[in-house]
Amino acid sequence: MSAKTIKWDDIRSQVLANPEVKAEYEALEFEFNIASQVIALRAATGLTQREFAQRLGMKQSQLARIESGKQVPKLQTLAKLAASAGYAIELKFTPLVKH
Repeated sequence: MSAKTIKWDDIRSQVLANPEVKAEYEALEFEFNIASQVIALRAATGLTQREFAQRLGMKQSQLARIESGKQVPKLQTLAKLAASAGYAIELKFTPLVKH
């Protein structure tokens, strides 16, 4: 018997068809985007969580919470993260209504 492969986009579409799930997903999207960007930033440095956290003067566990989306960092912390990797933060506002 062969296993059927299901694409992530198909699963995501099916799950997000539920209005309650979609609302919760959209509420958490901001946190997940921040976490994803922090992970990418650290990956660009080639450092482990422990090494990157030491460079920032924070505990590895705090960085892990930020990267997992369990903790939303303050703007000041994000600026420190970015600067330690040689980046700057760009903040912009976009309309909530998508055309």
